[in-house]
Amino acid sequence: MRSEILPRIQSLLAQEDLESIRVEMREAIEQFRTLTQEEVRKQREAWAASSKEPDAVFEYEAAPEEAAFEEAVSAFKEREKAWRKQVADEQRANLEKKQAMLERLRHTIQEEENIGAAFAVFNEVREAWGEVGDVPGDQYKEVHDQYYRLQDEFFYNINIYKELKDHDLKVNLKKKEDLIEAAKGLASVDSLNERQKQARVLQKQWMDVGPSPRENYKDLADSFFGIIRPIFDEVKAHYDEVRATFKVNAEAKTALIEKLRGVVAEEVEASHEAWQAATKVVLDLQKEWKTTGFAGKEHNEPLWGQFRELADVFFGKKQLFYDAQKEVSNKFKAEKLALIEEAESLSTSTNWREDAPKMMDLQKRWKSVGACAPRDEQKLWRSFRKAQDTFFNARKAQMAGKIEEEKENLKQKKALIEEIKWYALTGKRKDDLDALKAFSVRWNAIGFIPRKSLDSVMEAYRTAMDGHYDALSAQKSERAMETYKQRVDNLMEADAQGIRREQRILREKLDRLMGRINKTEENLERFTGKGAESIRSQYEKSMAADRKEVDDIKAKLKMLRQAAQKPEADTPADGEAS
Repeated sequence: MRSEILPRIQSLLAQEDLESIRVEMREAIEQFRTLTQEEVRKQREAWAASSKEPDAVFEYEAAPEEAAFEEAVSAFKEREKAWRKQVADEQRANLEKKQAMLERLRHTIQEEENIGAAFAVFNEVREAWGEVGDVPGDQYKEVHDQYYRLQDEFFYNINIYKELKDHDLKVNLKKKEDLIEAAKGLASVDSLNERQKQARVLQKQWMDVGPSPRENYKDLADSFFGIIRPIFDEVKAHYDEVRATFKVNAEAKTALIEKLRGVVAEEVEASHEAWQAATKVVLDLQKEWKTTGFAGKEHNEPLWGQFRELADVFFGKKQLFYDAQKEVSNKFKAEKLALIEEAESLSTSTNWREDAPKMMDLQKRWKSVGACAPRDEQKLWRSFRKAQDTFFNARKAQMAGKIEEEKENLKQKKALIEEIKWYALTGKRKDDLDALKAFSVRWNAIGFIPRKSLDSVMEAYRTAMDGHYDALSAQKSERAMETYKQRVDNLMEADAQGIRREQRILREKLDRLMGRINKTEENLERFTGKGAESIRSQYEKSMAADRKEVDDIKAKLKMLRQAAQKPEADTPADGEAS
C-alpha cells in the first residue's frame, strides 16, 4: 500500500502549482505515516512472538520506500514554506498598491473639478484595481470597504453622475437583478462547500457592480444579501458543529489515554495468562482509538503521541517479562538436551545390568526439570523417548530370545536391499517417491535382526535408499532451475524494471541468509562440552540448508545478470544498421 502512495506523493510534488496540491499532499502523507506506524506495530508483535536470544533488542526493518518518502516530505515542506513567504510578500506589495490607488481616488473625488479628468482617473483606478491580487486577510475588509465607499461616493458626488444616470444606472440595475436570480439558484446546489464558493463569487460580482437607481437601491441590496447571508450563516454553523465534534473526540481520546495509563500502571501477575489478558485490554483500547474521530489539528497529534508512548511502555514491560521467561526456559532446555545426550549415548548399549538403572535414573531426572516452551518441550521429549525406547526395546528383543526370528528378518532385509538396489526410477517423481515410501514401509515392517549385523545392514539400506533420493533431488533441482529460467524469460518480455526488482529481492534474501549463517556460526562456538553435540548437529543442519539456498540464489542471480546483459549485446553499435 505504501509503495502505491509514494508514487502519488512524488507525482503531486512534481506539479508546479503548489496551492492546488497542498490538501491532497497532506492527506497522502498522513496515510503513508499511518501505514508505517501499523507496520512498526506488526513487526514488533511478530518479533515479540518469535524465539530470540536473551539479549535481543527489537529493530524495525524500514521499507525501501520510507527514505524516499521522508525526502519527498522534506521537499514539500521547503516548497510550502517558500510559497507562504512568496504569498505574504505579494499580498503586502498588493496592499501598498491598493492603498496608493485609494489615496489617488480620494484625492480625485475631493480635488478634481474637471469631470473628464476625474472620470479618466476613476476608470484607470477601477481597471488597475481588478488586476492587483489579494491583500493580507486582516486588511482585506477595510481596504475593500474603503474602495467601494469611494466608488459609490464618486458616482453619487461627481457632477457627471446625472449624465451617466440614464445609462449606467439602468445597466447596473439589470446586472444586480441578474445576480439576485443567480443567488436564488444557489438553493439547488446540494454541496454546502460548493454553495459557499458560488455565493462568494456572486458577492464579489455584486460589489464590483456600480450604483443603481436610488429609489430601489436598498431593496435590491436587501434581496441579494437576504439570500447570501443565510448561506454564510449556515457555513459558520457547520464549522461550529465540526469544532464541537473535535472537542467531543478530544475528550474521548483523553479518556482512552487515562484507561491505558491505568493498565500500564497496574502490576501484572507474572504469568503468561495474565499478560495475555492485559494485552487484550490494550489491543481493545487501540481498536477503540481508531474508531474515535478527528480531534482537530491542535489536539489530535499530541493526544496520539501520549497514547502511543503509553502503549510502547506497556509492550516494553511485556517484552521484559517474556525475556525473563525465555531465559528460564533456555536453562531447562539446556538441562534436557544434556539428558538426551546421555540417553542417546546409552541407547545402543547392550550392558543391560549396568546401563538399565542409569536409564531409569535419567527418567527421574527428566521429571525433576521444569518445563520448556511448549514447542521445544514436545520436540525434546520425542528425542528423549526415542533414545529410551531404543534401549529398552533392544533389551526386550534380546531377552525374548528370538534369535532365529532375527536371522530370518536379516535375510528378508538383505533381500529387500537388493530389490531396492535394482529398482529403476521411472522419471515420474510422485510414482518414484511412492515406491521408495513403500520400500520404507516394508523395511519397518520387518522385525529385529541380530545386533552384530545391524550397522552394516542399516548402512546398506541407507546407501541404497539415499542413492535414489539423491537422484530424485537432483532432478528436482534441475526442474526448479528450468522453471526459474522460464520466469526470467517472462520478466524479460515484460520490462527491465522487473529484472532489477527481482535482483533486488534476491539480494536482500541473500543478505538475510548470510547474516543468519554468520549468526549460527557464532552460536556454534558457544556450545562446547558435554551435551552440546546434539545442539551443534541441529545448527549444522540448519546452516547446510541455508547454504544450499544461498547457492540456489547465486545461480538465479547469475541467470538474471546474463539475461540483463543479453539485450545490450543484441543492440546494434553506433553506425550499424538496426
